[in-house]
Amino acid sequence: MNFNYLESFLKDLKKLKKKIPSLEGDLKNFEKFIPSVDFNNNKRFVTLTNSPEKGVRVIKTRLMVRSLKGASKTRLIFSFCVKRDSIDFIEIYLKNERPRENSSRIDKYINSL
Repeated sequence: MNFNYLESFLKDLKKLKKKIPSLEGDLKNFEKFIPSVDFNNNKRFVTLTNSPEKGVRVIKTRLMVRSLKGASKTRLIFSFCVKRDSIDFIEIYLKNERPRENSSRIDKYINSL
């Protein structure tokens, strides 16, 4: 499985790494875990957008971060591309900074496919 990072995601990650030192390692652990997940039968993964004609599903989940000592404040938005067998990371944010994901960023990503 391939992992791709959007430029806007990398900006979010750079900003959050200052507050959360373990974030990169936690993201690498997530990458190891994600290929074995069944997105249809897992309550931890919420499908925001499902586009069968493009073969893409945009998913929101909580990212467990060691630096936050188990607090589930970090949200991760990514897309699972069935045709390419890849994950595209779209957005990462702290729930206490923003209550919801950036819908326009997700729409822009879907339209770019």
